[in-house]
Amino acid sequence: MSHFYDCSGSPKLTSARTPSQAKKIKAYPSVTTILGIQMEDYLHNIWIPQKICDLARQHPEATSRQIMDIKYGYRTSPIDGMPIRSNEFGTAVHGRLEDVLNNRITNEGLKENETPWDGWVEPFLDFIEDNNIEVIECEKIAVSDKERSAGSIDLVAMWDGKYHLFDYKCRDTKGSGGKFYEKKDCSQLAIESMWIKEEFELNYFPAITSVCICTETQKHYHKNWSKAQLRKGIKRFRLLRQIYYMDWMNE
Repeated sequence: MSHFYDCSGSPKLTSARTPSQAKKIKAYPSVTTILGIQMEDYLHNIWIPQKICDLARQHPEATSRQIMDIKYGYRTSPIDGMPIRSNEFGTAVHGRLEDVLNNRITNEGLKENETPWDGWVEPFLDFIEDNNIEVIECEKIAVSDKERSAGSIDLVAMWDGKYHLFDYKCRDTKGSGGKFYEKKDCSQLAIESMWIKEEFELNYFPAITSVCICTETQKHYHKNWSKAQLRKGIKRFRLLRQIYYMDWMNE
């Protein structure tokens, strides 16, 4: 699903879901919306079409939107043991992490307010404590008027005296040691690192780390993207941005 930000003042997510709707309110496409135009051969040409056909046969009464919503499957909710969509599972884990980290900024703990999602959250909290990482801001919206785009960063932190960006994804790793995708995971953080560098007038690019949270085992895996990958990610985003504005925003 596409997302667009109103950046005329304090940046905020809009209700626009198509480029034409975004153009009417002069909203910027999100980083993930722009990166989403790059297709993966196996995923988009084989796996997704087959999955949609299978789901349509299994759920003949479902609408096309409902089929698209469930194409990535279900996870088991720790609240009641019932199946929930994978994106809802990830949103719940993100939300809990954000709540706890925001309370750490204000020095107000949430130990008395335990939730069923804590098992997926605690490994990252332990990682932050073990490495003396200072939480600066959660869900920071980075904006570039030059690029006419914006993106939400899961966590901006200070590590060893320098800014560091983290992005977490909930995925079934199937014992693989984490699933990371340079084209989208690294590129998203890379361009946001550049925008944070510009916003805070830094003389360096903040380091970028993707965190894969296994939905089945609750284990956390980290991928520290290299400077070379960061530079390539920025270039990839800029090239896709040109195509996006040319083909989708008619500019």
